[in-house]
Amino acid sequence: MANSSARKSKFLGMPFGTANGRLRKMILFNLLKRLNENICYKCKEPITRLDELSIEHIMPWEGVSIELYWDMDNIAFSHLLCNRPHKPSGGSSTARRIVPPIGQAWCAGCKDFHPVELFSKGGRWNGYRVYCNPCRKRGCGR
Repeated sequence: MANSSARKSKFLGMPFGTANGRLRKMILFNLLKRLNENICYKCKEPITRLDELSIEHIMPWEGVSIELYWDMDNIAFSHLLCNRPHKPSGGSSTARRIVPPIGQAWCAGCKDFHPVELFSKGGRWNGYRVYCNPCRKRGCGR
């Protein structure tokens, strides 16, 4: 029933798929903490916040092997900032960059990820404004 998804989205105040993805990430992070598996593969430090959690492939899979993408032995957890192919040097703005899940952008007002549909086009590295439209309407982005 297509109406069911629209009804759920309206009730949750966000697309149902987005809410479902967030809930799954919250469940995963909760289980990692319970099992003491919330240790970053790269820096070996604890991952203490949900917004820091990243799933990473140990061995690169793209252009190499489809099997590596799905191989559970090739999956690790890391901080979002540790899960990068290159560390920026110097005072580059990329050092402060928060890499969002696909189809989402970071809002500096809400301090959270939102679907890109909630952002106007802008000059930031990702092509969207720094503040989501609801924040801009509330005056957070001024």
